[in-house]
Amino acid sequence: MKPALSVMHAKAHAWYCQVLWGGRWQVGAGATTGEEVEQINSHFSRLGSSTKHMLPEGREELLTEHALQWNRRKVECLPQSLAKRYKKWPVDPKLAKIWRKQVAKTRGDVFNPSPGASSTFVCSNHFPLGRRTPENPKTDYPSIFMTVSDYLQKNSPKKRKANRWQEPGSSKCLLAPKIEECNDDCEGTDEEMETDTDYSVSVPMQFEQLTRELEVKVCTGLPSPETFQFLFDYLSEKARSMQYWRGGKQTTKEAPQPPSPFQLATGFTKGRPGPERKLRLEQEFLLTLMKLALLTIDLGFRFHVSATTVGSIFITWIKLMSKELSVLIVWPSRQQVKKTLPCCFRKLYPKVRCIIDCFECFTETPSGLDLAATLWSEYKHHYTFKVLVAITPNGAISYVSSCYGGRASDVFIVRNSGFLNMIEPYDEIMADRGFKIREDLMMHMATLCIPPSCASSMQMLPHDIRETSNIANVRIYVEQAIGRLKVFLLLKNELPISLLPLADDIVRVCCAL
Repeated sequence: MKPALSVMHAKAHAWYCQVLWGGRWQVGAGATTGEEVEQINSHFSRLGSSTKHMLPEGREELLTEHALQWNRRKVECLPQSLAKRYKKWPVDPKLAKIWRKQVAKTRGDVFNPSPGASSTFVCSNHFPLGRRTPENPKTDYPSIFMTVSDYLQKNSPKKRKANRWQEPGSSKCLLAPKIEECNDDCEGTDEEMETDTDYSVSVPMQFEQLTRELEVKVCTGLPSPETFQFLFDYLSEKARSMQYWRGGKQTTKEAPQPPSPFQLATGFTKGRPGPERKLRLEQEFLLTLMKLALLTIDLGFRFHVSATTVGSIFITWIKLMSKELSVLIVWPSRQQVKKTLPCCFRKLYPKVRCIIDCFECFTETPSGLDLAATLWSEYKHHYTFKVLVAITPNGAISYVSSCYGGRASDVFIVRNSGFLNMIEPYDEIMADRGFKIREDLMMHMATLCIPPSCASSMQMLPHDIRETSNIANVRIYVEQAIGRLKVFLLLKNELPISLLPLADDIVRVCCAL
């Protein structure tokens, strides 16, 4: 087997060579070319065989150890151009101590040659100027070594570009041409090489990556991939001609051009206003659903787009979805409600048309005093916006109001949201004690079903206790419906003030989904 100079390849594309002289590992050239390796191999080919050697703890690279018996004549037999590159260990004890500390930093093991050791040499490429400088003690010691942390640390693109043109000896990370041939111990089969191939190429996220129902539910809030595909097919026709949001003051008067058959098939359309889109329509729809649960920066990283692009896509799609999916929030007729009335309602509350309640979502702290006063909630002791929802007895959301500030009372929202216009004569509305709207419902010939209340100084009667328990048992459906809305983290966590103008659309889309 052909022996070779001991060479270790570092991950940062820099070469170290370590030569065994007198039984010790010596730090070798930082820029040893393939030609030089062949020259050294030809001189030392008769001196021993090559074996595998593991570096000190913390490094995993395998290198080739060339077994040599130290002989001064073996040094002299090197070509003069190569022999000059290896500097003898200093005789001065102080200078030798400095050299030992510098070399020991990168070796990671015990390295303590005596001053003037005739069997220890250091390559000149490890000196700042590429040679020894006795006239300048500040540069007369080896200081250019690559440690494990050096090649694990990732340089910025600009820095890598600058290092490419630096001359040898002027930087702490010296680059060298790639050695074309290694010895037989470094050769591997095609199968081994295939296993070392790096396939970690980052691509924008696509819906096909969500292969399980749990992943779809966590990322989008939808129950299954089929639901996602159904909604996308329903919205895609309108989405191909929608106008993308480009700021509050920017508008486009041009009518969008109809897409070509190719554009319809691929999902890319030139007819849409604005620059060429970076994502397909399906990816934009997925991004919008995920925005209800993830941060803008996270989405930009997943889809390889900027935060501005994420915001533009989200605003455009949430407006479209709010308009098109509103048809999924249906106010059913009285006959339809009776047909689907659960058993727990049939016996005690057969006339109930819907159950109403208000829920609050937190917002970030606003900067303006007027907005802060509008959003402050004494009940939550936080800045919130409040929404009135109504559900049918079987748990389906049948009505969603606009968003109001946290200071608005439940009665105020009922009277000003338009909910009373949905009431028909002889309807029964179930609510909590806080909804004091009995007189308002009487104006529409409807009745209110709420838990009975009593004065603080009096004890509730047994009949009132049973009534309270019965109403609480069936009102749990509206609490469960609100809990399903909080699956979307945009409603569960603090809503950014920048998205507050979209609160109505966001809540409506979440209720529809």
